[in-house]
Amino acid sequence: MREPGAGWRRTFRRRIQAAVAGLAIWAIGIEVRLVYLQVIKHDELVARADRQHKRTIPAPAKRGDILDRNGQVLATSLDADTIYAAPSVIGPDLARIVARTLCQALGDCDAAELRTLTDRLSRTRDHFAHVRRQVSPEAAQRVKDLRLDGVGIFKESKRFYPNGDLGAAVIGFVGTENRGLAGLEHAYNRQIRGEDGRVLIQNDAKGRVFSRFSQPPTAGSSLELTIDRYLQHITERALEAGVAASRAVGGCAIIMDPRTGEILAMANAPTFDPNVYNRSTETARRNRCVQDVYEPGSTFKVVTASAAIEEKVMPRGS
Repeated sequence: MREPGAGWRRTFRRRIQAAVAGLAIWAIGIEVRLVYLQVIKHDELVARADRQHKRTIPAPAKRGDILDRNGQVLATSLDADTIYAAPSVIGPDLARIVARTLCQALGDCDAAELRTLTDRLSRTRDHFAHVRRQVSPEAAQRVKDLRLDGVGIFKESKRFYPNGDLGAAVIGFVGTENRGLAGLEHAYNRQIRGEDGRVLIQNDAKGRVFSRFSQPPTAGSSLELTIDRYLQHITERALEAGVAASRAVGGCAIIMDPRTGEILAMANAPTFDPNVYNRSTETARRNRCVQDVYEPGSTFKVVTASAAIEEKVMPRGS
């Protein structure tokens, strides 16, 4: 005879066993997931966390000066303000408003730049984006006065040519990445540029900076030329007058020390201002003295005559 009420005990026991089995499966699943994340995917997740919470900004080295034969500065580097933003802090809702506000503060922002800036600030997964590099002190101060969350300013090195277009085609110019793009700036870029440093920035989950570590850059070497700034100025003015008088497309002139072969002046016309090289044409930036190819023609007869006189093949009075 069955004991009254024994059925509910078996039912209760089965339910307990089912619950324990479910909890065991759940615990095993959690353990398997933890092993997968902490062991198998460990390196990948650590790298992802570093990308999200750490960013390294290059600190360009200060380029060495370019000097004439008397130590007069032809090219030097100055500190300039660069404006940056943290899209992850600004958020997608404020990206357009912040972009428009920044453009108004900068003053010369066109429609295309506004669209580009809005697109950059809308990428909320990014923790760093350039707004504009190497701005004027006035523009930097206007942006600073806005006190916008997620917008900051840091110093960069900007190339400056105190003599404007003097010897521009010879000296060349430097791009925003602190790299020589033409002339001696390009030819001796490795020596002049120096060694870049790094700025390591750590931020929290909301993109707020809480740590900054800097590895200072190493300045580049200075370059002293055989060019004489005074002779260069005179040569360029004389060449400019000659080109205008003859209505020529362009011209070039070189002053050389015949005893040593040193180039004392190398002038080109037309020329350009390397401080705003992007406003010039490729023709104006070309160094005609060394880049153009032409046949010497009648001018080479002097060399032949000199050789004939030196070898006494032809008398001096002929």
